[in-house]
Amino acid sequence: MSRPVPRARPDSSARPGTDTPGARHRRTGGAAAFAFGGIAFWSTNALAGSSALATLDLGIVLLLQFVSCTLALGAAEAVTRTRSRRRPPPSAAGPPAPALTRQEWHHACWVGVLGFGGTMTFQYIGFAHAPIVEANIIAYGWPMFAAVWLAVTVRSRSTATHLVLALAGFAGVAMMTLAQGGDGPSGSPLGYGSALLSALFMAFYTLGVGRTRVPARRVMLIGGAAACCSSLAIALATGADWTPTTAWWAMVYVGLGPCAAGYLLWSVGMTRSRGRLAPLGYATPLLSTCVLLLAGRAFGGAVAAAGAVLVLLCTVGVLVTDRASAGSRL
Repeated sequence: MSRPVPRARPDSSARPGTDTPGARHRRTGGAAAFAFGGIAFWSTNALAGSSALATLDLGIVLLLQFVSCTLALGAAEAVTRTRSRRRPPPSAAGPPAPALTRQEWHHACWVGVLGFGGTMTFQYIGFAHAPIVEANIIAYGWPMFAAVWLAVTVRSRSTATHLVLALAGFAGVAMMTLAQGGDGPSGSPLGYGSALLSALFMAFYTLGVGRTRVPARRVMLIGGAAACCSSLAIALATGADWTPTTAWWAMVYVGLGPCAAGYLLWSVGMTRSRGRLAPLGYATPLLSTCVLLLAGRAFGGAVAAAGAVLVLLCTVGVLVTDRASAGSRL
């Protein structure tokens, strides 16, 4: 009768499905902490990026952030590999995990190239060709796409509410796009369209990274390496000015902070929660917009401001209904 005691230890550690409610809550809380860490970095992205774009060419801005991000991820990967080789294998680890299949690597490549590299590339094209506040809200409105996808694939009592709020949010995006606010090169369809495409790719990344066995840093390394090549091509094709300035440091910060650390923290949160905490991303446009407004940035016009407020209200609405439905399932 004393044998069940040692058997309880491997069950609680190796089988997540048999965890106690307290362990599940602690794991969810840890995942949320990682996700909010990523959101904190992202909230500074638009301000740092728009400041750099005021004096630097788009190609240089993209190249600086992707090179610094990829170097940081490469260093993290090298440290992780060194530690794993030095660490002795556990004696009771059980059977090794099956090797990654070619299909899994292909999926990881798509998530990295489109989800990571595509998100940041089109986000900065949007920042460069549209008013920064509106472009930021559209780019970080990616949970609208995620809400539509989850509403279609995972039916729940909040499905209809999510769809209505998402459609209202897209109406707000249309208001910002048609307003054509801003001055100079700002307010172009290229800017708004790129910001919206960035949101679509970010939704794809969030839903995809939590469903792949390839570590997030390797997914990002693949996307970062591809984005370095595309950024260099943009810089050469547009005849960018390569003269170093102090603004370069702003993009090095973006590469190390919002790009590398932000995505890694968010990826860990999404992996640990299997994507269930994706609605927390709705806090990003709220925080980043507050940072921009406090820094003196302004909306491109009254109609654009109304559309931005509509998007923000819809993002909060989806978050509230999602948390309410999750609470009712506990």
